[in-house]
Amino acid sequence: MRADAICIADETDPRIISFRGVRDADLRGRDELFCVESPRVVRRFLYALLAHKRAASTAPTVALHSLLLTPAAAESLDDVLRELLGEDSKNAQPKIPLYLADETCMTRLAGYKMHKGALALGFRPSETTTEAMLAVLAKSENLLITSGVVLTDNIGAIFRAAGSFGGVGVLLAGGSSDPLHRKVIRVSSGRVFTVPWAESNDILGDLARLRSDHGFALIAAEDTTDAVPIDEVFQLPAIKNARRIAVILGSEGAGISAEIRAMCDATSVIPMANPNALMESSDRPSLNVSVASALFLHRLSSARSHASATHS
Repeated sequence: MRADAICIADETDPRIISFRGVRDADLRGRDELFCVESPRVVRRFLYALLAHKRAASTAPTVALHSLLLTPAAAESLDDVLRELLGEDSKNAQPKIPLYLADETCMTRLAGYKMHKGALALGFRPSETTTEAMLAVLAKSENLLITSGVVLTDNIGAIFRAAGSFGGVGVLLAGGSSDPLHRKVIRVSSGRVFTVPWAESNDILGDLARLRSDHGFALIAAEDTTDAVPIDEVFQLPAIKNARRIAVILGSEGAGISAEIRAMCDATSVIPMANPNALMESSDRPSLNVSVASALFLHRLSSARSHASATHS
């Protein structure tokens, strides 16, 4: 057992009050915190913090508030904890509290079992601006932009896909779901801590600056009468010759607004099959926005390779 660990035997212990209930609204409104759960996702959170400590660029910047682990989870995380928190010391209080409790105590405290023996609280970032995110992106890296994507599952899956393909940031606009919501973090499998992201309060202004100041071509992912199939849109001169590309994903219901589409260099659609005999003629096939993001990310990764070769 780590010498700096604080053993907790009672879920009513006031030292762990911040973990009680771990409701997102309470955490954000009361303490400006967020919660990470399960050993795998907590490990990814801690490793991202460790990479930042080693001088890797990140945006936005988050920080660790405290940890509540079972002894087994603490043992599985010991290697990253030693480097992040420092070696064991019997003579000093830890700067970041590390609490140990059994699983029954944790479940009573949190109110659910999905923690699997590991909970971490982090401080929310003070800045989530577009410029801060762009500052850590390489000149060849692209963007996904969500406009009004409100379902936590969808935002989490978009981040998971973005983390898997790499070389992309995520700009959240139009009331898109909080990327540090507990469920978003879980669904993303912790990729919200490795993918650069920002929140836009002026999406039209940001889109204009992305084009004029940062060399982005803009693609609206939308099924319209003038939409270009995804296999063809990346061959359009305005897209093919661009140094960087931003793909805009619309809300689950209304899609992308006409104002945003008017600012784009192209609108693109993922072709799908026509309705079959069991579907009404007006029942158009569609993909979940997170699935569509993965398909566009695959094409973006190819476009990034082409752009790097063209502009090198």
